[in-house]
Amino acid sequence: MTVHVRSPLGVATIIPIRCAGIVAADFCRSHARAEVAAVFERSFHLRSGDLFVCIGEPAIGNGPLTLLADTRVARLGLHPGQPAVVAANRIAVGTVTFTCERSEPWHPPAWPPAVGPHALARARETVVQRAAREAPAEGFGRVLADAGEPRDVFGRIARRHLARLRAWLSIEPMHGPAETSPVHDIVGTGYGLTPSGDDALIGALALLDALGERRAYARLADAISLVPSGLTSPLSHCFLRVAAAGHVGESLHAAVSSIARGDAASAIAAIRDIGHSSGWDMMAGIVTALEAVTAPDHAALRGR
Repeated sequence: MTVHVRSPLGVATIIPIRCAGIVAADFCRSHARAEVAAVFERSFHLRSGDLFVCIGEPAIGNGPLTLLADTRVARLGLHPGQPAVVAANRIAVGTVTFTCERSEPWHPPAWPPAVGPHALARARETVVQRAAREAPAEGFGRVLADAGEPRDVFGRIARRHLARLRAWLSIEPMHGPAETSPVHDIVGTGYGLTPSGDDALIGALALLDALGERRAYARLADAISLVPSGLTSPLSHCFLRVAAAGHVGESLHAAVSSIARGDAASAIAAIRDIGHSSGWDMMAGIVTALEAVTAPDHAALRGR
């Protein structure tokens, strides 16, 4: 419950955090200085060094970097550049203090058992068909449905990046250093705070984890962890590092869990509304990784 307290400096607002992701909870327990990096209608981002934490309303969903509170963010009067202080499970931003002492920890449940290859193939086909009708023209999602060579330059670049990633995941993870991966080329491709290529990599990583593809997962996580910060936005680089450490958000986890169960419709529903194209970009990575690990040559290598 939000509490308003009068002091000599004015009215202070105290807002309890009700749910905290694993990385965000560690941030609350630290002693650090931060600043408001961005403010949206239902959430805002704090930045402390190369770490970003999102504080928002319950409707935005849980995540490793997320703190949820029962409040209307738009009414708090926060603005980018505003300083914040983190100490003793409290985050003070101007006259607003978020308290984390009684927050519930959030972490995603275990991945469900995966269906067989034929059911996974049907789920993939459904996603591709839906992408043709629903994925935005921008981003990687529409590339899933393009039967021929995309007409625009970005589409052709996205097609090449996904093809290289698919080939690398299906054959190359058994040998060669992580530096030879296609990850460096994909990172930063696209527009926005989280470019399409970054979202696709996070989706691919989650799918490999869910299907228990340990070698491919480790190779991709290692390659992502080697990405220098200058290749993408600071926020997206933070998301990539957290994903490579094994942490994904609630919506992506729900989507990948649904794919693992063969339920493409529920998977699309879980992430299609993330950003303008981010949800479909993640789905492009999910489908690419799924195609890689169900390819006959990959299955043969895995069986050795």
